[in-house]
Amino acid sequence: MADKGLKGDSVGLIGSTVLSISSVAPAYALTATIGILAASAGAKVPVVIIAGFLPMFFAAYAYREMNKVSPDCGTSFTWTTKAFGPVIGWLGGWTAILATIFVLSNLAAVAVQFFYQFFGEVFGSQTIADLWLNTPINVLTCLAFLGIASYVAYRGVDATEKVQIVLVSFQLIILLIFSVLAIAKHGESGVGLDFSWDWFSPSGLTLSAFIAGLSGSIFAFWGWDVSLTVNEESKDREKIPGRAALLCVVSILLTYLIVSIATQMYAGLGETGIGLANPDTADNVFGVLAEPVMGNFGILLFLAVLASSAASLITTFFPTTRTMLAMSSYKALPAGLQKIHPVQRPRRWPS
Repeated sequence: MADKGLKGDSVGLIGSTVLSISSVAPAYALTATIGILAASAGAKVPVVIIAGFLPMFFAAYAYREMNKVSPDCGTSFTWTTKAFGPVIGWLGGWTAILATIFVLSNLAAVAVQFFYQFFGEVFGSQTIADLWLNTPINVLTCLAFLGIASYVAYRGVDATEKVQIVLVSFQLIILLIFSVLAIAKHGESGVGLDFSWDWFSPSGLTLSAFIAGLSGSIFAFWGWDVSLTVNEESKDREKIPGRAALLCVVSILLTYLIVSIATQMYAGLGETGIGLANPDTADNVFGVLAEPVMGNFGILLFLAVLASSAASLITTFFPTTRTMLAMSSYKALPAGLQKIHPVQRPRRWPS
């Protein structure tokens, strides 16, 4: 792996947390899952989100403890290999690599969609907004996004951290503004719901609805472990990566709860119009609610989702490259993959 900026003692708690949040892509995850959760769990979306948070929190806590004992960029590959042997570790490592390959292509496609929709809104042109549906243009733009993301990741963890602080801060600020406006305007929509603490109770939620909603909720938390994959590039590799993972899942939980409550209060749960259970808008809820909630500034919500998917695309390179580096070091992949750019090397890599 040729990473121009790899070095020890560089990433702090804030940087590690931001990297993990960027991989989760809260703005994109919310616009893609709120409708699905509402269709499955109805008004119980908050309790389903909490249910999805719990296994992620305990997994992050377990990762923190394993990282204390063995801070290694291979994370699950290395720890599984040491605990269960090389065969299980090899399978786990390759599973992570293949999953990331599929995710990268999907994230690039999402970025392309919101890229053209954003500029379609800017210029008031449906033709531009629909360019992502043109296959050749879509493919070429996807490749361009992948090229840019690859270059940023190649520049190293320090450069990526600076980019992600901007992208993550922007999307979280826009999500907060959206939530405040949605709550403030919920009486104007005509279909909104009044807040109820019953949304946080599993009472009345069927098992099938709970399981369906839980699967979407768990998906929405995926990516929190990125901070652990840069543990050997962190200032305090035994403590900071684990703390960052826990801080990430807690931050994401609070973000999801605030936004989900706000969207329910404004849009309601109807299956038509702006209702969250409308199957025609389930895959892009913010696309429907941006203008009604934020008016002329609704375009910023499109930009936030674009920033979210782009940020996740950039950060998702990290786990794969570092897993491959660790696998190479443990002779599970060709030795050439453990080469580090000579400009800067980390203080230690697994041996």
